[in-house]
Amino acid sequence: MNHLPECRSMNFSVYGGMLDRYKDSNDIKAACKKGGLNGLEVILAGESDQGKILPEMINGVHMYFHIFWMDFWKGDYERLDREFDSREQWIEYYGGMDRNVYLDALRKDLQYAEQVGAKYVVFHVSEVTLRESYVYEYKYTDEEVIDASLEIINILLEEHDYPFDFLVENLWWSGLDMKNPSLTRKLVEGIHSERKGIMLDLGHYMNTSSDLKTPEDAVAYIHEMLDAHEKAGFPVTDWIKGIHLQMSLGGEYVKKQKAEWKTNPMDFDKYSFYELYQLAYAHACDIDLHQPFLGEGVKELIDRINPQYVTEEFQQNSREEYESFVDAQGKLLGYI
Repeated sequence: MNHLPECRSMNFSVYGGMLDRYKDSNDIKAACKKGGLNGLEVILAGESDQGKILPEMINGVHMYFHIFWMDFWKGDYERLDREFDSREQWIEYYGGMDRNVYLDALRKDLQYAEQVGAKYVVFHVSEVTLRESYVYEYKYTDEEVIDASLEIINILLEEHDYPFDFLVENLWWSGLDMKNPSLTRKLVEGIHSERKGIMLDLGHYMNTSSDLKTPEDAVAYIHEMLDAHEKAGFPVTDWIKGIHLQMSLGGEYVKKQKAEWKTNPMDFDKYSFYELYQLAYAHACDIDLHQPFLGEGVKELIDRINPQYVTEEFQQNSREEYESFVDAQGKLLGYI
């Protein structure tokens, strides 16, 4: 690697299930240091940090998000009525009917990031309803999601001069998927701030193909995306300031699920909203595997990207499992 990234982070959801794995802040710091990491990328979950997360431990903040928000933002209340069990339920879910309730949740994270001195924040540019996640047919196009995201981002960034990088993250649903260089350019150039960039989630990009079988397949696939952006006159490595480092080779699951759907589609109406929510969450986890990215050419790929910020975003089934993943990844990249 040309040099160690400025921020090498553990992904950390601030809720009891993760916090309880560590005795105190010193225990978290020691776990980071052992794996060659130097801080956390946190996502707030509405719970107390138990005094275990100190400002100097935080490299970045992953902002609050809903996986589906476009209907709320655009005021398509009738479609929301169909997605949820009742209008009262989605009003409770979003916290109201006014756009500002969504903006206020995002403002809260931006204010927190400024307060703790974070180097960057991460914002998902993506949209998928629970039903769409199974059928892979989306109401909103990539460009429509990008346009709406830009509206939100620029409202937030024009009302206050934040002292950190604002990074947009790719997913495999509608929005920023990194497969169309002109849309990547539109998003980046459309952000009204100099402190902007991309947080490339490597596993999320792998999820845009169900044909990848090995880490080497994934390395080649990501290089092809970088090459395509360069060929289109938008060298995207100039804008990729961070990566979520993970591997996701869930293609066999996706192919099997799509084949089964043709003969035995799910009857969505038999499930309540929150029952379907749990099923869709498990479904997404079967697609997006969050495993260490270990294989031939991985180090060279990351050298090419040369990110400032790296978050090792692995499964968090247990502290021991996560630390074994971090150890293997760190040794490959020369962090430890």
